[in-house]
Amino acid sequence: MGNSMDPVHITHTADTTQVTLEAALGIADTRWLHEQLGRVLASRLPVTLDGGRLERLDAAAMQLLVNFCRTVRERGRVLTWQSTSPALQQAAKLLGLESMLGIKS
Repeated sequence: MGNSMDPVHITHTADTTQVTLEAALGIADTRWLHEQLGRVLASRLPVTLDGGRLERLDAAAMQLLVNFCRTVRERGRVLTWQSTSPALQQAAKLLGLESMLGIKS
């Protein structure tokens, strides 16, 4: 795992992979985030995303999240959101990405 400054924290249990998004995701984080989410994709476990702490994200980070969610589903895996912050909900709605992310409004 990474340190407390990492934009995402990933934990594995016997039956799920938990991906917790931290307060800010930006273009500077996308390469590292892409690598970390790629490791999650290598697993066959269901994925739970926690976006409850997310306060800011830019278009590059949103694009990466959309691609990740789509790929998880294309591989036949279950993806659920534990929580979504108002900032994440607003960005998804503004960009018309709620259904692609699987976020209910």
